[in-house]
Amino acid sequence: YTLDPEPTINNAQTKQVSMLGGTGVPVQKRYVVDGQSFYYRNVGHPGAPIKDVVQVFYQFKNEEKSGLGMPMPAGVVRVYHADSRGGVQFVGEDRIDHTPKDETLNLKIGNAFDVVCERNQVDFEKIAANTYEVEYEITLRNHKTTPVRVEVNEPIGGTWRMIRSSHEWTKTAAWAAQFNVPVAAEGEAVLKYRVRVTY
Repeated sequence: YTLDPEPTINNAQTKQVSMLGGTGVPVQKRYVVDGQSFYYRNVGHPGAPIKDVVQVFYQFKNEEKSGLGMPMPAGVVRVYHADSRGGVQFVGEDRIDHTPKDETLNLKIGNAFDVVCERNQVDFEKIAANTYEVEYEITLRNHKTTPVRVEVNEPIGGTWRMIRSSHEWTKTAAWAAQFNVPVAAEGEAVLKYRVRVTY
């Protein structure tokens, strides 16, 4: 890591220097629910409601046009937010790895307490020897005074096909589907989807 300008330190002197700084860095606040693969194998207890945590991430790119764009050392990044009285409040922190320029960082700053996720397996049907259809209903409740968009990531084991879904979805990997669900301020949204899985 290089510093520009290069600092000079006198004998027996302690000096604190800034490695990098940026103002107006575009930051995206993400609300994320990550499902668990055992949901699709828990045939002994289908339909039991499960509460999922809604994780909160701040995402930004370490690029020059954002005022950054230099290698970042591994360590703790702390996030502060301006409050209504002109002060700053600690929001959360995350540890990052050594990050080169032009890479995207996702800082997990904690879990939302005012955005709630509850899932229920509403159907389970054996179609053939190793083929099942599973249907889920995921309820998202937003207790904020502003709307949010929640990213729901669902791991789906085996060979699978989406039968139907109340929201648009993307196959993000061989065993994963992603839904982006808007939830109104002080409102509720229900994601329903059905998949056919062959093990």
